[in-house]
Amino acid sequence: MEYAYPIVGFFVGMGLVATSVLTAFMYTPTTSSSVDTAITAFTGVTLHIGDFLAVSSVIAIAFGLLATLFGITYPLVVPFAVAYGLTHVIVYYSSLHITDVQSQPVDPDFDIRENPLQLVTLSIPGALILLPSNRKN
Repeated sequence: MEYAYPIVGFFVGMGLVATSVLTAFMYTPTTSSSVDTAITAFTGVTLHIGDFLAVSSVIAIAFGLLATLFGITYPLVVPFAVAYGLTHVIVYYSSLHITDVQSQPVDPDFDIRENPLQLVTLSIPGALILLPSNRKN
């Protein structure tokens, strides 16, 4: 029962990240219209909040298990700092990859319904890091 909130938070976060990734795949902003701005903002907000919830939930469970199973305890600031750092790194790289995905139109021959596991995999927080980047550094 003590892990009920982190587990619910994890699934809510995963749902928000999935919504963000699905929105990025389905809609590519092409202008600076208010619709494009709203959809881009929606994608960013759901990505940030979803990553925050999912990562924070995993960190809460991990540090809780360390305390209960192994007796290893840390000051409260340590899990906060770890979750904060991981969330920001994952959101940064995920945002870069979502921008890359949105910069190219979806291949009209590609049907996500034929390979839904690809979209599910990309909905996992941090999995967008695995996408190859088209950026030239």
